Amino acid sequence: MPTFFTSDSHFGHKNIMKYCSRPFDSTADMDKDLMRRWNSVVKPDDTVYHLGDFSLQPAKQVSQLLSHLNGTKHLIVGNHDTVKGVHGWSSVQDLAMTHVDDYKVFLCHYPMREWPGMWHGALHLYGHVHGNMQPLPGSMDMGADVWGGYPVTLDQIMKAIKPFSKDLQPKQDPFRVLSWP
Repeated sequence: MPTFFTSDSHFGHKNIMKYCSRPFDSTADMDKDLMRRWNSVVKPDDTVYHLGDFSLQPAKQVSQLLSHLNGTKHLIVGNHDTVKGVHGWSSVQDLAMTHVDDYKVFLCHYPMREWPGMWHGALHLYGHVHGNMQPLPGSMDMGADVWGGYPVTLDQIMKAIKPFSKDLQPKQDPFRVLSWP
């Protein structure tokens, strides 16, 4: 069964349409389209990791929304998520390390300059920035605004991600003013 990743759906969030130039006239239209895109690629037995900012709606509405989305759904909590009283998540965590295919994947809502396992080939998937930050090698923004509202597989991500290499890292910090004697 495939594993999918997405972030920053912001279901029910009116202002996100303006902030991110989403082409919808209403939150109802946006939500309907996001659900259609999700269910067009995610099947009931698939796994989905949502990397935060799923919805700003009250718990009851979030639970109803989750019941209409395919897959076993895991939430990595974002700064706008309601989790108390929400039903429909298989797990809720602040961050996670998982394995998908032959990859170790570190999941967090926020982008990091360095992450657990980075120097040993772990990938870092994150959200929060809505495509407004260049990903570091070995990392990728999973935001709905980056991926056209679709959850995506690791195969799709690997076609877009810049590989991490220890040789790409600067030998000296360009911001260091003084050196140790």
